[in-house]
Amino acid sequence: MQLRFYANMRTAVGAASLEISGSVTSFRDLLAKLVEQYPDTAFHLLDANGNLRPDVPVYVDGRNPRLSPAGIDTPLKPDSVVSFFSPISSGRMNVEVLKKP
Repeated sequence: MQLRFYANMRTAVGAASLEISGSVTSFRDLLAKLVEQYPDTAFHLLDANGNLRPDVPVYVDGRNPRLSPAGIDTPLKPDSVVSFFSPISSGRMNVEVLKKP
């Protein structure tokens, strides 16, 4: 399985990508393993309750696991590609600044 990291996530892990094999069978398992091996990722990925932050874009094989019926328990395959991006903001402030005369 290939993991790809972008922006702050890349800094937290110290690499643009990683290869993982073994007992990771779901996205939830992967999150736990990632946070265990790279503790700095917890700040970027998890909220105060240990749940995946809603503002963090993540994709499993190009699809948002939050939208699948299994949610973050989405199964992973040995050839899955999982991408982690930095948290995003709405951009509302930027739009408001641009609209001012």
